[in-house]
Amino acid sequence: MEAQKEEKKQKGEDEMALAREIKELLGVDADWIMRVGLLSRSEARKWLVKQHYFRLARTGRTYADIKYELSEKYGMSVSSIEKLVYRKSKK
Repeated sequence: MEAQKEEKKQKGEDEMALAREIKELLGVDADWIMRVGLLSRSEARKWLVKQHYFRLARTGRTYADIKYELSEKYGMSVSSIEKLVYRKSKK
């Protein structure tokens, strides 16, 4: 029971951190959007990784460096980041 409470608390903190980052980048209050279920935590994280990747790529850093940094920061594998960045979006 205690482990479930801790996991739920961590998930809430993660969502708040993602919402803060989205607000910094876009100026949009994503906290409310995530709380009502319009934006999932995983989709928010994917969007942030893509945005940060392209922003950092414009600074001249190596693509490998960027992928490893984002992998560590967001807990995603490098291959998942490559798929996000290099695959064409489904439209």
